[in-house]
Amino acid sequence: MNEFELIEHIFSQMQATHAPLPGIEKGIGDDAAVMALPAGSRLVSCIDTLVQGRHFHADWQKVDELAFAIGYKAVAVNVSDIAAMGATPHSIMLALALPERLANHEWLTEFAKGLFHACQLFGVALIGGDTTRSERLVLSISAQGLLAADTPAVYRSGAQAGDKVYVSGTLGDAAFALQYPDSAQGIELAHRLHMPTPRIALGAALAKMGATSMIDISDGLYQDIGHICQQSSVGMRIYLDKLPSSETLSTADLSDRLLGQLAGGDDYELAFTLPAHIKPPTGKTSVTCIGEVTALADPTVTDTKSPDSSPLELFYQNQPVTPTQPAPFLTWPNLTGYQHFTG
Repeated sequence: MNEFELIEHIFSQMQATHAPLPGIEKGIGDDAAVMALPAGSRLVSCIDTLVQGRHFHADWQKVDELAFAIGYKAVAVNVSDIAAMGATPHSIMLALALPERLANHEWLTEFAKGLFHACQLFGVALIGGDTTRSERLVLSISAQGLLAADTPAVYRSGAQAGDKVYVSGTLGDAAFALQYPDSAQGIELAHRLHMPTPRIALGAALAKMGATSMIDISDGLYQDIGHICQQSSVGMRIYLDKLPSSETLSTADLSDRLLGQLAGGDDYELAFTLPAHIKPPTGKTSVTCIGEVTALADPTVTDTKSPDSSPLELFYQNQPVTPTQPAPFLTWPNLTGYQHFTG
């Protein structure tokens, strides 16, 4: 059995243990998948690529140890994008560029277990894909979701001055685990880095109740809500002492914690805006108000990379945080977040 036959065998075997989802006329095993969509629904699509040494560890031993988590996270990060549109995840397709050293039954089985575990948790089906040889591991997953006819998609472009700014869950855990993997806190928070939880139910609820904008936090809060500011031509005032922390992260150094919460990324929580008169949904996922949307004196100025012209204002204990007054930081930090095309 060559490596491609091995992949087909393992994935087909695991696929057979999962009940087929309604609407999928043809999944794995043909040139393309065929889906029947509910009347009036709209298809929401996204794609994400994870590269060894860029999005997860370059070390081969770590890749071996994290096979399950890599499979899981590859699905979760795409489902999170679907949730950020207010849609319900439906199906995924996988393109796998596989190094020869990973083309073995043990690694592929663990990877597939993680992938199918995520599919089961989030209610999606693997409906097809492609495999090729590569010098390092590269995963691309495209995800599809559905929006009912009466449910509006939530874009980044709808925020209005006077809206409140919210985030789900807690921020900064994954960034701390990545930066301090051998610390007691980093070890305790490792699951937040390797096994993120996309906020599917919350995203769907927000779409129905009138959220004006939404984004999932993958590259860092500061950078990601900056995209909302840019697309909506608005500013935001963010209160650092309101950023939600897990109990474990709250014991970390204040400046390290805040920097991770602002620029660390990999949270896969939702950042969203609601009109001031609409209260956020209550449920299993906590929601925290961290600021408000403001009008821009000059709507053409939306550069978050320059603190002097950024539409984002930061406050700590009711005092502005600026390059000349950086407290609680010692100096003005780099807040650009994850950069996909550097280094």
